[in-house]
Amino acid sequence: MTHMQSQLENALMGLRDLRQRDRALDLSSHIEAMLRQAWPDEESSVLRGELVEELHRHNRFAEAESLLISEVEHDPAEPYHSLALAEHFHYYDVDLAKGIRHIAQAIAKAKVDGKFMYQALGIQARLAIEDHNWHLLESTLHDLAAYEHTPGNADVFPETDFVPRIPVGVVSPDCIHAYASRVEYLRSVDYSTLHGVRRSNP
Repeated sequence: MTHMQSQLENALMGLRDLRQRDRALDLSSHIEAMLRQAWPDEESSVLRGELVEELHRHNRFAEAESLLISEVEHDPAEPYHSLALAEHFHYYDVDLAKGIRHIAQAIAKAKVDGKFMYQALGIQARLAIEDHNWHLLESTLHDLAAYEHTPGNADVFPETDFVPRIPVGVVSPDCIHAYASRVEYLRSVDYSTLHGVRRSNP
């Protein structure tokens, strides 16, 4: 463990402790002061994520959006930043059209970068359901079923929480079945996005 990693872990623990003591306390100024210190890029990115979370907690959505846009501009090829901006418009400053636009950008970047494709497609599926965009939902399910993840690329395991919320008849049952079968297979081989297949399929 490097000194800077230890310093970051201590900083994050301190933030958690402050939040637990007083949930109403706005720690954004405190985090901004921390960010004025010298941090390696990865650690400063983590702290900016904490700042976005803090701004969201206190309904300071315009400031959160501005910071998220800055992240995209700073590292335009990184899919996670566009993904985070899509979730901002999904859950906080709700605008489904903007959320769909930004998640499409995240997916385009993930196709090149290789990271966060499962996560981005899951977000797109949820947005499509809420927007009643059934064509987008069906194409997203198709992409989820067909996607071949490369072990080691940062991502979530393919998510299924949104499947029960799909109204009957709005997409092809075969499309839903194909995705369910893919997830079942990945579970059967104990697939890990870090390590890949961890158990032979009987």
